[in-house]
Amino acid sequence: MWRRVLLVLVAYSAIVVLGLSVPLATTVSRERLQRFTESRTAAATYFADLADREPELRGTELQQAVERYHDVYGEGVVVVDRTGTTRASAGLSARSPEVAAAVSEALRNQRTRISSGLTPWSPTSVLVTQPIGTGTQVDGAVVIAASTAAAKRDVARSWAVIAGGALAMLVLGSLIAVALSRWTVRPLTALTTRVRALRAAIVDHVPAGGESRQHDPGDRRRSGPPEVRELARIFDAMADDIETATAAQRRLVADTAHALRNPLAAVRFRLDTLGLGLSGRSLESHRRTLVEIDRLDRIVEDLLVLATAESRPPGSSTGVSDVAAILAERHDFWADALEDAGMSSSIALPAESARPMLAAVDEDDLVRVMDVLLSNAVNHAGAGASVEVGCRPEGARIRIWVADTGRGVTDDDLRRVTERFFRASAGNAPGSGLGLSIAQALVEGAGGELSVSAGHPAGLRIDLGLPPADPLAHNDS
Repeated sequence: MWRRVLLVLVAYSAIVVLGLSVPLATTVSRERLQRFTESRTAAATYFADLADREPELRGTELQQAVERYHDVYGEGVVVVDRTGTTRASAGLSARSPEVAAAVSEALRNQRTRISSGLTPWSPTSVLVTQPIGTGTQVDGAVVIAASTAAAKRDVARSWAVIAGGALAMLVLGSLIAVALSRWTVRPLTALTTRVRALRAAIVDHVPAGGESRQHDPGDRRRSGPPEVRELARIFDAMADDIETATAAQRRLVADTAHALRNPLAAVRFRLDTLGLGLSGRSLESHRRTLVEIDRLDRIVEDLLVLATAESRPPGSSTGVSDVAAILAERHDFWADALEDAGMSSSIALPAESARPMLAAVDEDDLVRVMDVLLSNAVNHAGAGASVEVGCRPEGARIRIWVADTGRGVTDDDLRRVTERFFRASAGNAPGSGLGLSIAQALVEGAGGELSVSAGHPAGLRIDLGLPPADPLAHNDS
């Protein structure tokens, strides 16, 4: 791919160089032609003035001036009267067809105009004419066979300097283009190699039977350099493989959790039966075993809920919930637990006259999320903390929060509290470490977002942003 980038950069550099050098060369040619024309026109005007004053001068003075000019500059001159008769000449004959045509134009009071630029391949000489006389009275003509050799050499020398500079600029631009193209393409080439290797590693671990999405063959991957198209193709295939592997992982977790529920229930039943005949230290061991079985049962249930929630695409929830009613009901439900833990609680709801806030989330999911957040406050805020539950409309979202003034977590732990099985370093309460992960998955499955931040002045604050539901759809249902 770097060759294509190099070609584009070199072509662009060539266009820029040509865009600068060609106008400069044209300007030099025109400027040199102007100086050449002015000098020869001045000489022709001088001879025309001499010829016009001939009666006042000696007859040989005009001829001498013409001969001196021819000797010094090597250019032929001829002066004729109105009838075409030669009055003075040196190195040029009025009988030449080209000179006769130039004389005819001058006798019609037409002066020489050289319109084209002067180039190294221009004619070696040009005829410069000047009428003799003033106004409309033409008494003759002066013709000079002006040599362009010196002017062409000057133009050729200037053009050589310009061409050399342009070539140097082009070479320098090409060197920069080579370095720039390699520098630009190197990360893309390395990324293609790594993505190809990563995809090969993923394919080795993707379960058989996984189906990849079929992409539209007419999409953007059909355009652009082959390396970019190849990278896009490999990346799309890798994304499909990751999606397939992730879906398989979620199915495995869900299937495993579902398969463990019945054996755990059977073990619990047998332990309950076994505990009827125990006493003393055996009974205490039996109680601890039941605690661990209950904990394992909660983890299995949480894994099943988490796998189910994560398998939903964002915004796929079709339920509608009255946010204020659910918050009030869950606050009342957890009030005793909060009081037993030595905490105070409050709830901030919109005024009763306000229209009900309906969120596009299943009621069971919102109830589960609020239970997770309030349980988290009960287990981790600590005695003496206050807990506030509230909601309000906020732009295109319904904002729900649970904030406490408890111990909070460190800044490092704050970024990880929604990770699976993560437990804060300062926490010692029981739990599976899946609660906030489940809450986040349920909220995102409804098209919302969950954020965790430090409370003010202390503690932890968890905010939910849920999409509002359509009241008309809710009434129709």
